[in-house]
Formats: sequence, C-alpha cells, structure tokens
Amino acid sequence: MRISDFLHLTTELDLTLKVYFTTSTQTLPIGVVRFLPTEVVLLPTKKPLTLKELQLKLAPIAPTTTLSLMSNDTLQPLFGIKISPPKLLLK
Repeated sequence: MRISDFLHLTTELDLTLKVYFTTSTQTLPIGVVRFLPTEVVLLPTKKPLTLKELQLKLAPIAPTTTLSLMSNDTLQPLFGIKISPPKLLLK
C-alpha cells in the first residue's frame, strides 16, 4: 500500500484509534516509523501510536512511497486495514 492510499482510507476515521499490526496468530502495537530511501517501515513496540500520530508522521513523505510492516524480522507489505474500535488493525 502506498502512503497516499493509507491516508485516503483513514481520512474520516476516529483519530484516537490505536494502530496495530495483525497476523493470523498475534496482534502487535505499531509504535515506531522507520523512514528508508524507498519505503516506510512500521515496527511493533509496547505502546501503539494513535492514528493521528501516524498520519502526522506520514504526511510529509512522498505519497507514492510504499508502506511495509516488520514482524519477526520479516518485512511484509501493508495490504489493508480493519476497524475494530478502539483499534485500527493493519494487515
């Protein structure tokens, strides 16, 4: 998913939603945003970012930049989102 796609999909959502990455076996809070030359990588931490915090970090980045998720030392592309208040789940 590109940054522009993510920002467009989340424009009207509750900005207080906490951002998590979900797999078939676990749900991890996203708390770190790492900026690489060709992509932005979202990393799990103990405390999740809010949607507002994530949008503010992504806003100045080129809209065509790819968003990826890091889980168990494996880089995975972001494919979609699911709203499950109070969480925003990234897949």
